[in-house]
Amino acid sequence: MKISKWVVREHVEGVPDVDRVYAKVVEDVEVDLAPDEMLLKTLYVSVDPYLQGIALDTPLGAHMGADSIMEVLEAGPRAAHRPGDLVQGFGGWRSHVIGTGAAALWQTGTFPMVFPAYRRLDPGRYDDALPLATALSSMGGPGMTAWGTLRTFLAAGPNDTLVVSGASGSVGTLVGQLARLSGARVVGTTSSPRKAEYLKRLGFDAVVRYRQGDDADSVRHALASAAPDGVDRYFDNLGGAVTDAVFPMLNIDSRVAVCWQWATQVGRDAVGPRLLPYLMFPRATVRGIFSLEWFTEENWCALHAELGDLVRRGEVVCDHTLYHGFDSIPAAYASLYHDRGAGRGKVLVQL
Repeated sequence: MKISKWVVREHVEGVPDVDRVYAKVVEDVEVDLAPDEMLLKTLYVSVDPYLQGIALDTPLGAHMGADSIMEVLEAGPRAAHRPGDLVQGFGGWRSHVIGTGAAALWQTGTFPMVFPAYRRLDPGRYDDALPLATALSSMGGPGMTAWGTLRTFLAAGPNDTLVVSGASGSVGTLVGQLARLSGARVVGTTSSPRKAEYLKRLGFDAVVRYRQGDDADSVRHALASAAPDGVDRYFDNLGGAVTDAVFPMLNIDSRVAVCWQWATQVGRDAVGPRLLPYLMFPRATVRGIFSLEWFTEENWCALHAELGDLVRRGEVVCDHTLYHGFDSIPAAYASLYHDRGAGRGKVLVQL
């Protein structure tokens, strides 16, 4: 059978040029499964900003990794899943996958990690109100990141002001909405007027517009106006100038969740640690967020019961920007960088 995949052909730092970075390869593959292997068909592929780091650490010629939803077409007698099962895992930008679906150690990266084993999706948990695609958004990694961070660390509540930088993406929108439901005052930053209006419709109390490279003083003044009583909780997706502006505003016993650093990893704004005094005096706590630590069956069940029910009842909005077709994957990914005013929520590709 023919299997298509997007491979990494060049390492490009900063904003990725998808025409240079990726090449499509179509292979004729004889399907001869080992007893523990499966043949899976990819149904949905996720594109996320963090994939720039994955691409830079992927050996040239290897397929591009990414989170995906797959259907098992064939399975050996000792395979982890059976034909017809729907699974979620790090299948990558491939039309079909042949493998065991076992946990895989990622050793080429700066920080080695283990990608979890493929998990079976229960079709009974998904319907028109909570479609299958949400297994890659509110009911997947983004949802677990937002829900897990608030539940285990940030714990934003009444009388708290929470700032979310880069708030219009799949994680930031969920963090803001969940914190708002808990009684916090929520301030978001985003890059375009269209996305600012979107965040306001989701219930954000204030929105500050900021795009990488904008004047740092202007974002400081805007944030000071949006959060006149200081910042109690900060969910950081951007780093850079926004974080520079937030740290002097941190209140006593504040908490900072570092989820991603767009300014450093894409904008290449790496100056070095210079903000530690702003953590010392308010006795702030900073925690790195790596949501794979919460990928347990117990937490998946709780996520469906809590966040899933909020989405079903319309109390939390989970939007998708959907592209179609295998060939559109690089363009969908490029939209995260070059068309940031258009997409909202989670960007996915349906194959």
